[in-house]
Amino acid sequence: PIADAVEGITHSLCTLEFEDHRPLYDWVAERIVKAGLVPTQPRQIEFSRLNLKYTVLSKRKLIQLVEDAHVSGWDDPRMPTISGFCRWGVPP
Repeated sequence: PIADAVEGITHSLCTLEFEDHRPLYDWVAERIVKAGLVPTQPRQIEFSRLNLKYTVLSKRKLIQLVEDAHVSGWDDPRMPTISGFCRWGVPP
């Protein structure tokens, strides 16, 4: 939390295995704000992993699809990337 606060990070996103660490994260963040070391306290948010079935997720295989021109690029709606999902109509 100290590095997050010093670097100006407002929201720390992490997977659910860090959920048990949040009380310590919040405690340290509160103390450094009270001490006047940083202006604002970062917030930690946990999320679960998105489990896509029947989808190629290997970075090596996705690169091959792009390089072999099987898809138009990383933002192709068929690609399991954030830019691909945006082109598919999912808001960022």
